[in-house]
Amino acid sequence: MAEDTSLDEASTAGLSTDDIKPSIYEGGFKTWECSVDLANYLLSCASDLYQSLLNPCTIIELGAGTALPSLLLFYLLLSSPPLPDPQRRTIVVTDYNSSVLSLATIPNLLLTYALASQLIPHTSSDLDITPALLSSFQKALADRNIKIRAIAGSWSSALASMITSADGSGVESPKRDVLILASETIYSPSSILAFTTTLLEIIRTCEERGESVRALVAAKRVYFGVGGGVDEFLDVLRERGGEGKEIWATEGMGSGVGRCIVEVTRRVER
Repeated sequence: MAEDTSLDEASTAGLSTDDIKPSIYEGGFKTWECSVDLANYLLSCASDLYQSLLNPCTIIELGAGTALPSLLLFYLLLSSPPLPDPQRRTIVVTDYNSSVLSLATIPNLLLTYALASQLIPHTSSDLDITPALLSSFQKALADRNIKIRAIAGSWSSALASMITSADGSGVESPKRDVLILASETIYSPSSILAFTTTLLEIIRTCEERGESVRALVAAKRVYFGVGGGVDEFLDVLRERGGEGKEIWATEGMGSGVGRCIVEVTRRVER
Protein backbone atom coordinates (compact mmCIF):
# COMPACT_ATOMS: atom_id res chain seq x y z
CA MET A 1 0.00 0.00 0.00
CA ALA A 2 1.12 3.55 -0.66
CA GLU A 3 0.94 5.04 2.79
CA ASP A 4 2.68 7.43 5.12
CA THR A 5 4.84 5.52 7.61
CA SER A 6 6.70 8.32 9.34
CA LEU A 7 6.16 11.73 10.84
CA ASP A 8 7.51 13.68 7.89
CA GLU A 9 7.15 17.13 6.41
CA ALA A 10 4.74 15.97 3.73
CA SER A 11 2.13 14.57 6.07
CA THR A 12 2.37 17.22 8.78
CA ALA A 13 1.87 19.86 6.10
CA GLY A 14 -1.80 19.29 6.77
CA LEU A 15 -1.37 21.22 10.00
CA SER A 16 -0.85 24.39 7.98
CA THR A 17 -2.98 25.61 5.06
CA ASP A 18 -3.65 22.68 2.71
CA ASP A 19 -6.89 20.69 2.83
CA ILE A 20 -5.39 17.84 0.82
CA LYS A 21 -2.30 16.95 -1.18
CA PRO A 22 -3.30 13.99 -3.36
CA SER A 23 -1.31 10.80 -2.64
CA ILE A 24 0.62 12.64 0.09
CA TYR A 25 -1.84 14.00 2.64
CA GLU A 26 -5.61 13.36 2.52
CA GLY A 27 -6.93 15.97 4.94
CA GLY A 28 -6.98 13.98 8.17
CA PHE A 29 -6.00 16.85 10.47
CA LYS A 30 -9.18 18.74 9.64
CA THR A 31 -12.63 17.99 11.06
CA TRP A 32 -14.78 17.95 7.93
CA GLU A 33 -18.39 19.08 7.83
CA CYS A 34 -19.88 15.69 7.00
CA SER A 35 -18.17 14.02 9.95
CA VAL A 36 -20.17 16.40 12.13
CA ASP A 37 -23.33 15.37 10.25
CA LEU A 38 -22.55 11.70 10.82
CA ALA A 39 -21.81 12.22 14.52
CA ASN A 40 -25.07 14.14 14.94
CA TYR A 41 -26.98 11.38 13.15
CA LEU A 42 -25.43 8.76 15.45
CA LEU A 43 -26.27 10.94 18.45
CA SER A 44 -29.91 11.01 17.34
CA CYS A 45 -29.82 7.18 17.45
CA ALA A 46 -27.88 7.05 20.73
CA SER A 47 -30.40 5.02 22.71
CA ASP A 48 -30.56 2.26 20.08
CA LEU A 49 -26.81 2.39 19.55
CA TYR A 50 -26.15 2.02 23.26
CA GLN A 51 -28.12 -1.22 23.33
CA SER A 52 -26.10 -2.66 20.45
CA LEU A 53 -22.86 -1.57 22.13
CA LEU A 54 -23.73 -3.79 25.09
CA ASN A 55 -22.94 -6.79 22.86
CA PRO A 56 -19.76 -7.82 21.02
CA CYS A 57 -19.35 -5.33 18.19
CA THR A 58 -16.85 -3.76 15.84
CA ILE A 59 -16.84 -0.08 14.90
CA ILE A 60 -14.82 0.71 11.79
CA GLU A 61 -14.17 4.29 10.71
CA LEU A 62 -12.61 4.55 7.26
CA GLY A 63 -10.56 7.68 6.68
CA ALA A 64 -11.09 8.60 10.31
CA GLY A 65 -8.88 11.67 10.65
CA THR A 66 -10.04 13.46 13.80
CA ALA A 67 -12.61 10.63 14.15
CA LEU A 68 -15.56 12.59 15.54
CA PRO A 69 -18.15 9.81 14.90
CA SER A 70 -15.90 7.21 16.55
CA LEU A 71 -15.30 9.51 19.52
CA LEU A 72 -19.04 9.64 20.19
CA LEU A 73 -19.32 5.85 20.10
CA PHE A 74 -16.20 5.45 22.24
CA TYR A 75 -17.77 7.76 24.82
CA LEU A 76 -20.85 5.50 24.86
CA LEU A 77 -18.67 2.40 25.19
CA LEU A 78 -16.88 3.89 28.19
CA SER A 79 -20.22 4.33 29.94
CA SER A 80 -21.32 0.75 29.26
CA PRO A 81 -20.68 -2.26 31.53
CA PRO A 82 -17.84 -4.63 30.64
CA LEU A 83 -18.40 -7.76 28.61
CA PRO A 84 -17.38 -11.17 29.95
CA ASP A 85 -14.22 -12.69 28.49
CA PRO A 86 -13.52 -13.43 25.71
CA GLN A 87 -16.18 -11.12 24.23
CA ARG A 88 -14.89 -7.78 23.05
CA ARG A 89 -15.86 -4.44 21.54
CA THR A 90 -13.36 -3.24 18.94
CA ILE A 91 -12.82 0.18 17.39
CA VAL A 92 -10.84 0.23 14.14
CA VAL A 93 -9.71 3.65 12.90
CA THR A 94 -7.97 4.06 9.57
CA ASP A 95 -6.33 6.94 7.76
CA TYR A 96 -4.07 7.35 4.74
CA ASN A 97 -1.39 8.95 6.95
CA SER A 98 0.01 7.24 10.03
CA SER A 99 0.99 10.67 11.36
CA VAL A 100 -2.69 11.65 11.40
CA LEU A 101 -3.45 8.58 13.49
CA SER A 102 -0.64 9.34 15.96
CA LEU A 103 -1.17 13.12 16.15
CA ALA A 104 -4.95 13.43 15.83
CA THR A 105 -6.96 10.21 16.01
CA ILE A 106 -5.39 8.48 19.01
CA PRO A 107 -4.94 11.71 21.04
CA ASN A 108 -8.64 12.48 20.46
CA LEU A 109 -9.59 9.03 21.77
CA LEU A 110 -7.41 9.67 24.81
CA LEU A 111 -9.04 13.06 25.34
CA THR A 112 -12.48 11.45 25.07
CA TYR A 113 -11.49 8.98 27.78
CA ALA A 114 -10.31 11.82 30.02
CA LEU A 115 -13.60 13.68 29.54
CA ALA A 116 -15.72 10.56 30.10
CA SER A 117 -13.74 9.77 33.25
CA GLN A 118 -14.00 13.38 34.47
CA LEU A 119 -10.22 13.67 34.65
CA ILE A 120 -10.52 17.13 33.12
CA PRO A 121 -13.45 19.56 33.05
CA HIS A 122 -15.46 19.69 29.82
CA THR A 123 -14.48 23.34 29.40
CA SER A 124 -10.75 22.58 29.34
CA SER A 125 -8.84 22.14 26.08
CA ASP A 126 -5.52 21.01 27.59
CA LEU A 127 -4.54 17.56 28.72
CA ASP A 128 -1.14 16.51 30.00
CA ILE A 129 -0.30 13.04 28.67
CA THR A 130 1.46 11.41 31.59
CA PRO A 131 2.43 7.79 32.27
CA ALA A 132 -0.32 7.68 34.90
CA LEU A 133 -2.93 8.83 32.36
CA LEU A 134 -1.79 6.28 29.78
CA SER A 135 -1.86 3.55 32.38
CA SER A 136 -5.40 4.42 33.49
CA PHE A 137 -6.50 4.60 29.83
CA GLN A 138 -5.15 1.12 29.12
CA LYS A 139 -6.76 -0.22 32.29
CA ALA A 140 -10.13 1.28 31.35
CA LEU A 141 -9.95 -0.43 27.95
CA ALA A 142 -8.96 -3.75 29.50
CA ASP A 143 -11.66 -3.54 32.19
CA ARG A 144 -14.35 -3.00 29.55
CA ASN A 145 -12.90 -5.43 27.00
CA ILE A 146 -12.44 -2.63 24.46
CA LYS A 147 -9.70 -2.89 21.86
CA ILE A 148 -8.54 -0.03 19.65
CA ARG A 149 -6.76 -0.70 16.37
CA ALA A 150 -5.24 2.03 14.18
CA ILE A 151 -4.34 1.18 10.59
CA ALA A 152 -2.67 3.48 8.04
CA GLY A 153 -2.97 2.88 4.32
CA SER A 154 -4.68 3.62 1.04
CA TRP A 155 -7.92 2.04 -0.15
CA SER A 156 -7.04 -1.51 -1.24
CA SER A 157 -7.71 -5.20 -0.71
CA ALA A 158 -4.72 -5.29 1.64
CA LEU A 159 -6.30 -2.59 3.82
CA ALA A 160 -9.64 -4.43 3.80
CA SER A 161 -7.90 -7.65 4.86
CA MET A 162 -6.14 -5.94 7.76
CA ILE A 163 -9.39 -4.34 8.92
CA THR A 164 -11.36 -7.59 8.82
CA SER A 165 -8.69 -9.81 10.34
CA ALA A 166 -9.94 -10.92 13.73
CA ASP A 167 -8.73 -8.07 15.93
CA GLY A 168 -5.39 -8.31 14.20
CA SER A 169 -4.68 -11.77 15.59
CA GLY A 170 -5.53 -13.83 12.51
CA VAL A 171 -7.97 -15.90 14.61
CA GLU A 172 -11.60 -15.84 13.58
CA SER A 173 -13.62 -13.54 15.81
CA PRO A 174 -16.99 -14.37 17.40
CA LYS A 175 -20.00 -13.18 15.42
CA ARG A 176 -20.80 -9.57 16.18
CA ASP A 177 -22.52 -6.44 14.95
CA VAL A 178 -20.32 -4.35 12.65
CA LEU A 179 -20.82 -0.63 12.09
CA ILE A 180 -18.78 0.93 9.28
CA LEU A 181 -18.51 4.72 9.12
CA ALA A 182 -16.97 7.07 6.58
CA SER A 183 -17.11 10.82 6.03
CA GLU A 184 -15.91 12.89 3.07
CA THR A 185 -14.17 9.93 1.44
CA ILE A 186 -15.68 10.31 -2.05
CA TYR A 187 -14.47 13.80 -2.93
CA SER A 188 -12.19 12.66 -5.75
CA PRO A 189 -13.18 10.64 -8.84
CA SER A 190 -9.77 8.98 -8.74
CA SER A 191 -10.47 7.51 -5.30
CA ILE A 192 -14.18 6.66 -5.51
CA LEU A 193 -13.62 3.29 -7.20
CA ALA A 194 -10.88 2.23 -4.76
CA PHE A 195 -12.90 3.37 -1.73
CA THR A 196 -16.08 1.67 -2.94
CA THR A 197 -14.26 -1.59 -3.69
CA THR A 198 -12.60 -1.55 -0.27
CA LEU A 199 -15.89 -0.81 1.50
CA LEU A 200 -17.77 -3.59 -0.29
CA GLU A 201 -14.97 -6.06 0.39
CA ILE A 202 -15.16 -5.30 4.11
CA ILE A 203 -18.94 -5.72 4.07
CA ARG A 204 -18.69 -9.00 2.13
CA THR A 205 -16.06 -10.48 4.46
CA CYS A 206 -18.04 -9.60 7.58
CA GLU A 207 -21.33 -10.89 6.16
CA GLU A 208 -19.73 -14.17 5.09
CA ARG A 209 -18.71 -14.65 8.72
CA GLY A 210 -22.35 -14.29 9.69
CA GLU A 211 -21.95 -10.81 11.14
CA SER A 212 -24.63 -8.13 10.96
CA VAL A 213 -23.24 -5.15 9.05
CA ARG A 214 -24.39 -1.57 8.72
CA ALA A 215 -22.36 0.90 6.64
CA LEU A 216 -22.92 4.68 6.59
CA VAL A 217 -21.15 7.11 4.27
CA ALA A 218 -21.57 10.86 4.83
CA ALA A 219 -20.71 13.16 1.95
CA LYS A 220 -21.43 16.37 0.08
CA ARG A 221 -23.58 15.98 -3.01
CA VAL A 222 -20.93 17.68 -5.13
CA TYR A 223 -17.27 18.45 -4.48
CA PHE A 224 -16.61 21.49 -6.62
CA GLY A 225 -13.11 21.73 -8.00
CA VAL A 226 -12.23 18.07 -7.44
CA GLY A 227 -15.09 16.32 -9.22
CA GLY A 228 -16.40 13.75 -6.77
CA GLY A 229 -19.85 13.51 -5.27
CA VAL A 230 -22.76 11.33 -4.25
CA ASP A 231 -24.11 10.62 -7.75
CA GLU A 232 -20.71 9.40 -8.92
CA PHE A 233 -20.38 7.27 -5.80
CA LEU A 234 -23.82 5.68 -6.28
CA ASP A 235 -23.01 4.89 -9.92
CA VAL A 236 -19.77 3.14 -8.98
CA LEU A 237 -21.48 1.42 -6.07
CA ARG A 238 -24.11 -0.11 -8.34
CA GLU A 239 -21.46 -1.14 -10.88
CA ARG A 240 -19.52 -2.96 -8.14
CA GLY A 241 -22.52 -4.86 -6.79
CA GLY A 242 -23.72 -2.53 -4.07
CA GLU A 243 -26.75 -0.40 -3.30
CA GLY A 244 -27.06 2.97 -1.62
CA LYS A 245 -30.01 4.57 0.14
CA GLU A 246 -30.12 8.09 1.53
CA ILE A 247 -31.17 8.03 5.17
CA TRP A 248 -30.49 11.69 6.01
CA ALA A 249 -30.06 14.83 3.93
CA THR A 250 -29.85 18.58 4.17
CA GLU A 251 -29.91 21.00 1.28
CA GLY A 252 -27.35 23.76 1.09
CA MET A 253 -28.42 27.25 2.06
CA GLY A 254 -27.62 30.01 -0.43
CA SER A 255 -24.40 28.97 -2.15
CA GLY A 256 -23.89 26.05 0.22
CA VAL A 257 -23.68 22.47 -0.99
CA GLY A 258 -26.22 19.82 -0.02
CA ARG A 259 -25.04 16.96 2.17
CA CYS A 260 -26.40 13.50 2.91
CA ILE A 261 -25.75 10.18 4.60
CA VAL A 262 -25.97 7.05 2.45
CA GLU A 263 -26.52 3.59 3.88
CA VAL A 264 -24.58 1.07 1.80
CA THR A 265 -25.46 -2.59 1.34
CA ARG A 266 -24.25 -5.37 -0.94
CA ARG A 267 -26.62 -6.45 -3.65
CA VAL A 268 -27.58 -10.08 -3.17
CA GLU A 269 -28.11 -11.92 -6.44
CA ARG A 270 -31.11 -14.25 -6.42
